[in-house]
Amino acid sequence: MVGLDITITPPHPPPLKDEEAPSTSWEVLVKLRCGPTLVKIICWFAAFSELIVISAALVPSCNLSRQILGLLGGKESVDFIHASPLCIMGTALAALGGMIRYSCYRELGDLFTFEMSIKRGHRLVTTGPYSLTRHPGYTGVVCTVVGIAMLHTGPGSMARECGILESRVGMAVLCMYLGLTGFITIGLLGRMGKEDEALKEMFKEEWEGWVRRVPWKLVPGVW
Repeated sequence: MVGLDITITPPHPPPLKDEEAPSTSWEVLVKLRCGPTLVKIICWFAAFSELIVISAALVPSCNLSRQILGLLGGKESVDFIHASPLCIMGTALAALGGMIRYSCYRELGDLFTFEMSIKRGHRLVTTGPYSLTRHPGYTGVVCTVVGIAMLHTGPGSMARECGILESRVGMAVLCMYLGLTGFITIGLLGRMGKEDEALKEMFKEEWEGWVRRVPWKLVPGVW
């Protein structure tokens, strides 16, 4: 969850109007700050809910615990909550995404904004994660949103084992998460070409040398 918080929390304020660079029509989705905030609310609520349910299962004799467990069909359904291989993979993937994203924040410093921009005194950063791929920040986003989905919907999760995903509310929340993260991710990935164009125009031979050294956009050796 910390990885998610790092991934979708802007490290710096939006750029000035004259610093914004031309992007795709999807850019409007990236600029909507309410989307990431809603994603955080959904995921933190799910995490705390699962923690409360597991805690209640540990002390089933408590009146409050019985009320909580009763809402989910009793302790028997809660007993199936466990750390499945898919949940563990999801946790690791989300943590990896957060670490990648944080390393990008540190490497770019105040040049890193959620909105596409070319700032005054902009420089071409080719070190750290940018020595492996040209758009590692987006790699971090994909890792995190996929990992969180695996963690909260895979076998062993509360949503799966307690039947929450079979309810209308559960499916509505899941669709909201997938819709928000899907549109935001598509918006980010769709502007990679525009970012390359803007950097190529500004840095010319320096950018071309970087592309020769780092031909991969997202995953070294793959894409």
